[in-house]
Amino acid sequence: MSNCCCCCCPPKEPPSNGGSNGGGEPSSTRCDRYRVSIVSMNVTAIDDGFLGGDLEATFTFVVNGQARTWVNEDLDRGVHNIGITFFVDVPTDTSTITLEVSGVEDDPVSDDQLAGFTHVWGQAQNWGAGAQSGSASDSNITYSLNYEITCARETAVAVSRATLMAYAEERVKTRNQAKAASASTLLSWSLDRFRREGWEVIQATEDQFVLKGFGTFPLIVEQKYGEKKGSERAGR
Repeated sequence: MSNCCCCCCPPKEPPSNGGSNGGGEPSSTRCDRYRVSIVSMNVTAIDDGFLGGDLEATFTFVVNGQARTWVNEDLDRGVHNIGITFFVDVPTDTSTITLEVSGVEDDPVSDDQLAGFTHVWGQAQNWGAGAQSGSASDSNITYSLNYEITCARETAVAVSRATLMAYAEERVKTRNQAKAASASTLLSWSLDRFRREGWEVIQATEDQFVLKGFGTFPLIVEQKYGEKKGSERAGR
């Protein structure tokens, strides 16, 4: 007996210009907002001409008109983490998610354009939900880009004030700031960082902040810096 039925979704196909299909789970309520995460780049070949050495590269990622750049001044073979996130509204069944990738090899004399690609995901491909990859190659570079598309459900998350402070303090240290910032400045910087990740404060008390947004950024920060803060207290 066939496993097919009249209500089964048609098989999803990759876009005509390349990319693997993510196989997102169908649901009764169509997702109308997606998170597009640029995860990493796997470089398998480079050629900087007679100068030799690694590439000084700048890549631009554009998702539905939103542009972000990634600069790597020492791009060599291997896997390079990127960690850039976009949020895309998909209000109708005819909406699409478009990822455009382009690059430039920075050169003192003349910049070289690097190979890029474009992927377009629509309803027929479940808007590309899942793990994806796209490849490009030219005389300068051969690489594959790994990215992920997931449904972005808005949630509310509580983050402690101590965690926000620990996060900001750690970032100040990594940037080798000479002057110690005040507590209010650190808190303001931390909350602004959350805001740029798409999270807004909906409630605040003396000990914690409740934020609303999409993704897992607050949970990651709470897990890393909340535990670290607790360990520091225990060691005192």
